[in-house]
Amino acid sequence: MERWHCVATGRVQGVNYRARVAESARRMGIVGSVENRSDGTVFIDAQGPVDALESFLRDIRGPRGVSLPRSVERVASAPVDPGRVSFEILR
Repeated sequence: MERWHCVATGRVQGVNYRARVAESARRMGIVGSVENRSDGTVFIDAQGPVDALESFLRDIRGPRGVSLPRSVERVASAPVDPGRVSFEILR
């Protein structure tokens, strides 16, 4: 079990990208959150088994609908939060 902080850049705001991220996370058993940032990026806090996290990132990197992520990169690791039980869309 690991917890990753990731940042998505590109056309990721105003195009239902956060909903796409949340749906993918829930489907893969990932808990955490996703939120828009004022700089136009999307911040993702994802926690789960490493193989599920890797699959999750592959899934949300590709274009779908009008969202067009330029990159989705893991920027940090964080301590696992055992109290997390769901995946939420923030702001």
